[in-house]
Amino acid sequence: MQHALGQITPSSTVTALRATNNETTPSKQYPCQAIQFQVLETNTGIVYICDRQTPTLTQHVHIALPAPAAGSTFAWSVGNPAGANPLNAADYWILPAVANEGVRITAVRT
Repeated sequence: MQHALGQITPSSTVTALRATNNETTPSKQYPCQAIQFQVLETNTGIVYICDRQTPTLTQHVHIALPAPAAGSTFAWSVGNPAGANPLNAADYWILPAVANEGVRITAVRT
């Protein structure tokens, strides 16, 4: 079943927010089968999906999502079919190159 985790738009360009930032306890494990990050239509800069809160952009980035072209958007999905909900959405961190830009997140849980 799909679960919308909402928009994550950090105000900092050096300290990331968890993909689960909108949850009551963002640091709590959020097991999922897959997770998708969609750039916001209004973004003007890159949004980094990282593996930690204060990443080094040459070492700790899963993907750099580009700003969308006019009238379009872009998404990145990651999943693992092995086992039930083997990923943890709380392990993904969102860091924009431009403050207050970000992503919309959806998780798939079985």
